[in-house]
Amino acid sequence: MRLLGTTLFALAATTTTTYARKTPSDAVLLSNIKTLTLHGGRQTTARRGPAVPQLDCIGGNAKGLHNVDVMRCTNAGSEYGPEDVQWTCQASLPTEFKLGSTDVVCEGYDSAEDPYVLKGSCGVEYRLILTEAGERKYGERYDYGQQEYGRGQSQGKGGFGEKLFTVIFWAIFLGEYHLRFARCDLSKLTNFLLQVSSG
Repeated sequence: MRLLGTTLFALAATTTTTYARKTPSDAVLLSNIKTLTLHGGRQTTARRGPAVPQLDCIGGNAKGLHNVDVMRCTNAGSEYGPEDVQWTCQASLPTEFKLGSTDVVCEGYDSAEDPYVLKGSCGVEYRLILTEAGERKYGERYDYGQQEYGRGQSQGKGGFGEKLFTVIFWAIFLGEYHLRFARCDLSKLTNFLLQVSSG
């Protein structure tokens, strides 16, 4: 009986290891990647979707003015879990430019949530920002729809459409004010305010 129990235990252990996931040779655990060196003009490897550029400038007020040749990203540890890797990225750039935000993106081996990624599938989406020297050379540029602004720009400055909307809004508001209040007496103003507050 003791021999039968030992045999069943050994069989169960062998069966469990047989069905355990075998890691393919082209898969790597994301948290085990220590550094990435990415090159402009090169594509990532791909398995589940199309290949993408290793370096992709997605915004910033210097987008289109300079192409990053090489970027090196270092694994800076994880924030919430072992696969929530934080990366620090650096690139050698002319004095007119600096990196804005960077986001390392890798293809999960079997799914987007897979902690294993396809070797060579990592790329960086980044923003390129003008420095003070860059603004002197290229002028102030605005990256519409983005959250990063060049020096001297603020979120309060808008484009032509926003300025046009503001002018039209105030023209209508002041015209309405003039029609309703400038030519009326205090009783009419009081009645109007009561209607607005009750409605």
